[in-house]
Amino acid sequence: MSEPVRIPADAGRGLGHLVVTVLDILREVLERQALRRLDAGTLTETQVEDLGQALIALELRFAEIRAALDERL
Repeated sequence: MSEPVRIPADAGRGLGHLVVTVLDILREVLERQALRRLDAGTLTETQVEDLGQALIALELRFAEIRAALDERL
């Protein structure tokens, strides 16, 4: 029989940092896409307001996730 796989004690920390990095990249992509749509003038005033609120809510949620990961690491 083979030995069980051992996971290093700091593996969770590395995974947490990876998650935060992916979230930051996702946020940046979404913000850039929003700016492109704003610059193109293809959004109504209501859509601009909704988009702004969605980006704010997304940033707040990502901050909560980062805080939760920091507490666990």
